[in-house]
Amino acid sequence: MRKFRVCSGLLFLLFFSLGGLQCKKVKEELGKKFIIDAMTSGLWIVQVFTDDNVDITADFGGYEFQFREDGKVFAIKTATAEQVQGTWEGNVNDLTIFSNFPGAGDPLLKLNDTWKITNNTTKLVEAKPFNSARTAYLKLVKKV
Repeated sequence: MRKFRVCSGLLFLLFFSLGGLQCKKVKEELGKKFIIDAMTSGLWIVQVFTDDNVDITADFGGYEFQFREDGKVFAIKTATAEQVQGTWEGNVNDLTIFSNFPGAGDPLLKLNDTWKITNNTTKLVEAKPFNSARTAYLKLVKKV
């Protein structure tokens, strides 16, 4: 009888431990869905960008960014309708967003990095490079 209690107790703990892992996975999926939904609805603009403490926000003037669920991001220069395709990926666990515009020149080249999110809402993202060796600040806002 004692053996049965020990075994059933171990099964109980195992069940709830696995349930906890499952719950964590569900939370991660919900967090990822939130990031994707927030980023892929609407267009974004760079409201502030500093690199090595120099404000270069004006370099991003006229650019709008469209993030898609498939991991693509388009930088659209509104005056010329020029589009540059890149990639992006959000990481809920690290609170980071990775972006890459392969072959792009300035200013888009400056976005190629893993960005640590320091503040965010559904209409605002503030971030700094995940690599602390780089000094930069990025503030994206949803276009109204």
